Amino acid sequence: MDQLAITEKDGANYHLYILEGALNAYTMGEFQNTLYEAVIFKNIVLDMSQLVELDPSGVGFLMAAFNDAEEYGHKLYFLSLSNEAEKALAATGFKNEFHLINSITEAT
Repeated sequence: MDQLAITEKDGANYHLYILEGALNAYTMGEFQNTLYEAVIFKNIVLDMSQLVELDPSGVGFLMAAFNDAEEYGHKLYFLSLSNEAEKALAATGFKNEFHLINSITEAT
């Protein structure tokens, strides 16, 4: 089973989470509550460039967090998708609905 490592950084108008490893039903754990709470208070950027796995549970979690952010007037950005993350989001049919960015400077 892969692990999920998370590094956090604060920006001027966003909070950044750098995700490394696998985001799946086994690794979401505490991060699920953390992200759901964070999107209430500010814009969030998820650096997904180092994800090696994103399973349907992880995608569902991200979609719920994305919707929560929108509900509270904030944005959840997906930064630099890895190939695995790209494929998983494309499989939803909603990839173009997400806020996809290639640079942290695009987070407003």
